[in-house]
Amino acid sequence: MSGQCVLATISLDEMAGGLERNIVGLANRLAGQGCDSSLITFDREVARSYYPIDKGVRWYKVGTTRPHGTIGFGARIRLVLAIRKALKDADASVVVCFHHGILARFFMASLFTGIRIVVSERHSLTIYNHISASKWNPNFMLLFLVDRITVQFPRYVDDYPRFLRSRIATIPNPVHPPPRARPGDKDDTRKPLELLAVGRLCAQKNYETLIAAFAELAPRHPDWELVIVGSGDIRQRLREEILRRGMEARVRMIPAVTSISDAYRRASLFCMPSRWEGFPNALAEAMAHGLPAVGYRDCAGVKDLIVHDETGLLADGNGDARSLSEALDKLMTDSERRKAMGKAAERSVRRFHPDRIYPRWTTLLNRIENR
Repeated sequence: MSGQCVLATISLDEMAGGLERNIVGLANRLAGQGCDSSLITFDREVARSYYPIDKGVRWYKVGTTRPHGTIGFGARIRLVLAIRKALKDADASVVVCFHHGILARFFMASLFTGIRIVVSERHSLTIYNHISASKWNPNFMLLFLVDRITVQFPRYVDDYPRFLRSRIATIPNPVHPPPRARPGDKDDTRKPLELLAVGRLCAQKNYETLIAAFAELAPRHPDWELVIVGSGDIRQRLREEILRRGMEARVRMIPAVTSISDAYRRASLFCMPSRWEGFPNALAEAMAHGLPAVGYRDCAGVKDLIVHDETGLLADGNGDARSLSEALDKLMTDSERRKAMGKAAERSVRRFHPDRIYPRWTTLLNRIENR
């Protein structure tokens, strides 16, 4: 594209999630192709990105308050004016808002500028089944005015009002192939065997249920331990849950790390107990490393990646510890089945190779710019 593309989200400050990885990755890719790209976040000037941002990408930090905190009317107006100034300085032709939750502020900031707006949705709309906010909020209603919307799986399109569907494109997240595995990485004779979970420590990820399910299995599987990699607000609560169940010797919690490949290579089985997802990056990365996976049948995103009884197992429901325990038990007791599913899992995510996904973004942005 010939114009300037601005990618926007709430915060990048030391955030190690999938959204942050993908917005930075897309900005870097566009810059590497010779396109002008910038980032706008509501971070304060001292913010630092967890993921490296290329020198060719300009990062506008327009916030003066905590990005995810409450904000008064005056501060909200100042934020909109700061966004407008950044858009003007970047000479933006297209702005991509990562999730519709920030849409109102960018609409106000871009009034009468001719800037085209794209919304890249980062969750399935089933999120509204699990949070207090109504789907029909002002930001969601503004989707009727944007140029394009992207979702991560084709099935998500049907969750939107019929009037919007012709403007929705499906662009999954890219899944980078892992570094070449070392011989013997999946040798199940090495003990203890690791059941791995990776992701932000928050209510969405439902780790309490995973801990409960593993506590039920632990006496029958003395050679296994549960490893949870991630950082977040509920870390202490999870520690207390581990202690309450007497699992401190069998469950390890590790803070988020920049390179997660070693954790995937050490593991023998992956679990994503989330209640909802968009495109679960950690799950896709685990599968790319040849790990079979377990998740919930009624969790959007998880059921779109795991093919039941082929690349892993889907537990019944969404949040039930007993069904999760039963699914995990089936794979923890069968190393040959794990190996076969792991190979199938690795093959299944090759379709998300970055060289297949990023060109979809380039095509979409060029079409919007040239309309």
